[in-house]
Amino acid sequence: EGFVIISPEALTIPQLETAYRQLGSGKVAVRSSAIGEDGTENSFAGQYETLLSIIGTEPLFDAVQQCVASIQTSRAEAYQEHANLHETSMCVVVQKMVDAASAGVLFTADPVSGRRDILIIDAVQGLGDRLVSGEATPDHYEIDTSGKVIFSDTTVESAGLEEQQILKLASEARLIALEQHKPLDLEWAIDKQGNIYWLQARPITTLPADLNEFDTPVNEDDILTTCNIAEMMPGAVCPLSLSITLRGIEHGFQHMDVLMGAMKSLSPEFTQVSSFYGHWFINLSGKVAGSGHVMGMNADEAGFSICGQRLPDLIGPPKQSLFTRLRGGWRFFRYLSQADPVIDAFQAKLDAFFKVQLLNNPSEMIAHIDDLALWVLEVEEIHVRSSSTSAVAGGILQGMITRGKDPTQEQMGEIALLMSGASGVESALLVEELEQIARLIASDTDTLKTFRTLDLTDAHLWLKTQAPESVRDAFTNFLSRHGHRGYRELCVREQGWGENPLPLIQTLQANVMSKELQTAPAKKRTPIKTAKLPAHVKWLLPKVHNGIRRRERTKSLLTYITREIGKAYRHLGHLLTNIGIFPDDDLVYFFTHEELLACKGLPEPAAVEHAIERRKAMDYQNRLEFSEICRGKPVPLVHKTVSNKEGLLFGRPVSHGVVEGICRVARTPSEATGLQAGEILIAPITDVAWTPYFSLIAGLATDIGSSVSHGAVIAREYGLPAVVNLKEATMRFRSGDRARLDGNNGSLEKI
Repeated sequence: EGFVIISPEALTIPQLETAYRQLGSGKVAVRSSAIGEDGTENSFAGQYETLLSIIGTEPLFDAVQQCVASIQTSRAEAYQEHANLHETSMCVVVQKMVDAASAGVLFTADPVSGRRDILIIDAVQGLGDRLVSGEATPDHYEIDTSGKVIFSDTTVESAGLEEQQILKLASEARLIALEQHKPLDLEWAIDKQGNIYWLQARPITTLPADLNEFDTPVNEDDILTTCNIAEMMPGAVCPLSLSITLRGIEHGFQHMDVLMGAMKSLSPEFTQVSSFYGHWFINLSGKVAGSGHVMGMNADEAGFSICGQRLPDLIGPPKQSLFTRLRGGWRFFRYLSQADPVIDAFQAKLDAFFKVQLLNNPSEMIAHIDDLALWVLEVEEIHVRSSSTSAVAGGILQGMITRGKDPTQEQMGEIALLMSGASGVESALLVEELEQIARLIASDTDTLKTFRTLDLTDAHLWLKTQAPESVRDAFTNFLSRHGHRGYRELCVREQGWGENPLPLIQTLQANVMSKELQTAPAKKRTPIKTAKLPAHVKWLLPKVHNGIRRRERTKSLLTYITREIGKAYRHLGHLLTNIGIFPDDDLVYFFTHEELLACKGLPEPAAVEHAIERRKAMDYQNRLEFSEICRGKPVPLVHKTVSNKEGLLFGRPVSHGVVEGICRVARTPSEATGLQAGEILIAPITDVAWTPYFSLIAGLATDIGSSVSHGAVIAREYGLPAVVNLKEATMRFRSGDRARLDGNNGSLEKI
């Protein structure tokens, strides 16, 4: 209960006394309500004066004047200037005091993580000003959308909230937020009789757009994984990539199922890939849903193919009749056997007809992009086909080595060695060519000195115009062949090396600064001794190697088309920036393709503002991490301190050899720029953007991955010991640690 003084400067004692008596007299709180305060943009929390437990008309009158005067304090004026607010008039709120047993604040969304599926309660004994002022450390509770307390941290001087009080606070707060149509920052108190009072509600001003805006539906028993897909697309992904690339992946998977007879027709639903908190997952349950129609397909095979392990919780569908499964098996065999001619035909079609036009009208440009988007669907069809040939051949090889049983660490090492003989793999050739450029630069002392001392922009100009002719030609030819490659290759927002070569030059500089590069011979593949291999393994090996080459070829085609469409979107963003609709070109990636199509390339101001909030949300989403395997909707991990007592991890060996050396832990390619020759690189994943470092490192360890991961393929070609799927290597190890990496048994150990 309370009243508001709208014009404090005209307030008289009789007016105040009348209102105070109608409120019941007694203790009251005097609180500010100024222009701009507690709005959607600014909170002014703590900038103006609040006075508690005021008794009597004259003390109340004085308190009102103090509250109004606080608008002109130096701290308040500084905040007003920062917020670009020039109106400084203030109303004053007078409320009855609650005889509080406990009080605190409640956020209906987590302002730190940005998650709207978590509600935060901080509580202290007595009045809440002890919490706001920082005098008291609060009890802290986190409650999920089901009403369950998922985390609590209480203090010695606890507020003593009971579970029912916590749940009632959460329940009522969510109703308030629902009524207000926005997440709220609330103040509350509970009196000594246990009654809850809500003292204030204001928007959470720092919150970005909903992190779950683009979540896809899944069943509560579905098994999802980050394996494979997180290697292609680590971290959070922009909305435009969701509507182009993830839709394309789903299309490719469904297309395979239709050709096998496991699906009658394509579905608009996301059934085999999913998006949560801006991160992407493979829905394994959806992936194996058609396996009952195909002889030889089952949940175990899918688990090994995608995750490198058997997943007991992944249950396949009931098996169809023998005739249906035999027919499905034949269709799948035909699907795989036609891979090479289908890829060749697509390549010819691409060369003849694929062309991006940079039109000057936004409506015409988005219509053109809509036509280009069909190419993504088609290239995903061939990439899923080629990836399936690689997965099947690799699975058969594993079965031959293990005789149908789960592989031991030693057997996984043997399989990795056998897979290392694939020559002509495009991404491996990329690394060889880049190392050759580095060797050309390092071969001449003056050239080396010049290149290593230039900043990135000047180094780029030097490579194009002033470097020795052999270096210029090698660099130009490299970008001509591989300019579409780079970091997060299937994100339409990211730029390839051809558009932005600076990250590539950064790694080149790291390479040429290696003394070993100038003296050591180029790394070569480990030769495979095939003389003692069984005949059936000898017969299969070329097919395994061809599958690896084929998969890398179609990955390159997919990357090329994605990059070109990304350029087309960037041009649309540039057009919209030039006519004042966008603040910058990049904002285009925070719309979906369907949204841009619906508005004919001309979004309304409200949509632009929402896209800006989506971009802010991506920063929050990128901080989140997920379990490799999860059931139902993925929930972000809450990291606790990881023990280093044992200092030993086991993963999947993917490239033979043992090395001891200093660790370099890097979560992104840019973090790896300090790499020294001979170090062991420890990363969450590695894609093409990391491979320029492979000529420097002595070994590779990653948290996730499989034997056909990009990093595994390159490590084998370079003869580097490599272990993937270590799960916690980036958390358990630090740059500067000395470690032993064993690519034979799949271990990483501190020494």
